[in-house]
Amino acid sequence: MRSAILIAVLVGVAVAFQTSFTSAAQRTLGPALVASFSGFTTGLTALVVSLFVAKPEFSGRAAGYTLVSGVLGAFIVGGIAFAAGQSGVARTLSLVIASQLLVGLLLDALGLLGAGAQFSLPKVLGILLILIGGVLVVRY
Repeated sequence: MRSAILIAVLVGVAVAFQTSFTSAAQRTLGPALVASFSGFTTGLTALVVSLFVAKPEFSGRAAGYTLVSGVLGAFIVGGIAFAAGQSGVARTLSLVIASQLLVGLLLDALGLLGAGAQFSLPKVLGILLILIGGVLVVRY
C-alpha cells in the first residue's frame, strides 16, 4: 500500500512537469504534432520492451482496449497541454483532477471495466473536499 501511495504522488509530480514540457513544445510544434510524436515514441518504446519482457498474449478485446486507451492518451496529452498553455497548469490540473475524481467515483461505484464495485460515504466526502479546493484554485 505504501508503494502505491508513493507511486501515485510521483505520478502527480510527473503530470505537472509533463504538462509544462508538453505545453512548451506545443507553442512551437502545435498540439496535433506534439501529441502524435509523444504517443508514438512512448508507444514504440513500451512495445519493444514489453515484447521482450512480458511476452503478452494478444486478443481482440485487449487490442480494442489498447486502441481506445491510446486514442484517449493522445487526447489527454494534447488537451492538458493546450489548456495549460491557455489558463495555467494549476487551473488546468484542478479541472482535470476534479473530472477524474467524479468519473472515477462513478466507475468504482458501478464496478465497470473489471474493477470490483467500491463505494463509501467517507470516499465521497474526501472527493467533495478535494473538489472544494479545486474550485478555489480555478476561481482565484
